[in-house]
Amino acid sequence: MTILVTGATGFIGKKVVLKLAEKNIDIVAADIDLGTNKEVLLEEYKNKNYDLDRLTIEKLDITEQVDIDRIFDKYSFQAIIHLAYGIGLICENNPVLASQINIVGTTAIFEKLVSHNIKRLVFTSSETVYGANQSYYGNRAVHENDSCEIDQHHFTYGVMKLLNEFMAEKYIEKYNCSIAYTRPSVVFGYGRQNTALNWAEDFAAKPAIGEKVNLPFSKHNIDNWIYVDDCAEQLIRLALKDKLSFSSYNTGSYTVTGKELESTVKEFIPDAELLFDESIKTTPLINDQDDRRIREEIDFHPRSFKEGVRSLINDARISNNLPPLKN
Repeated sequence: MTILVTGATGFIGKKVVLKLAEKNIDIVAADIDLGTNKEVLLEEYKNKNYDLDRLTIEKLDITEQVDIDRIFDKYSFQAIIHLAYGIGLICENNPVLASQINIVGTTAIFEKLVSHNIKRLVFTSSETVYGANQSYYGNRAVHENDSCEIDQHHFTYGVMKLLNEFMAEKYIEKYNCSIAYTRPSVVFGYGRQNTALNWAEDFAAKPAIGEKVNLPFSKHNIDNWIYVDDCAEQLIRLALKDKLSFSSYNTGSYTVTGKELESTVKEFIPDAELLFDESIKTTPLINDQDDRRIREEIDFHPRSFKEGVRSLINDARISNNLPPLKN
């Protein structure tokens, strides 16, 4: 079996590649960025003693049809995990480029799924498809069947993800192909790459190396969090499972207040300085997902928020030549 991973050197993509390698699956890791991020991926791959013969790295710009054609003509894939995407700041600051990557590029990958008769395509959507206001849904977890009016949206990114989902459903209906997509909540872990959600790393990574951190929300803010490795594992299990019951999946998995976030970090780093902005009562995100569907579908339960924070802290410390936490 060979799986194509697009966006393979990114935050989630790198974790997907490493987990596929752990399962001894052949991987074509494709990304437009084959500079520093590629070297980081290769270093981690080698450090874990994974079989380099199972990994092929290819340059892929999904705004270029000739690039897409070349990859699919060169290899035979049994599944695609599609993660190449222009994230938040690109969507707001350069919507033309973002549309070329996120809408045209993603649809071009759907086309290859059909024309090459590939068994499964899995991609990441986002919790932002539900809009920017938890109060719209009341005091309950948001379900996959929920939706909101367009004026409830804050992020261009979320609306583009919504269009990806719409197109996916059209392809499923028209071609009877297999596409699944997850709606990750706040994905946290070490290795984010200058995004609007850097705070989802900094909240623990900065205290891990003795630095204070400023957070763009109050202690009373509530968000739903999932550790990056678990987000990757969900994608892989959806890609590998023989048959799926649904196309859309919330990822969850733990709802945490700013105060709980602070206390969790301080369990490991008692003198951590987390500075909250009390003028910002909430992030423009929903704060609770019903993730029972994916837990039952793939028989996988993400680690606790505390366990994820511990891993993040250790990764940050090791990356900065500091010893990991003691057991």
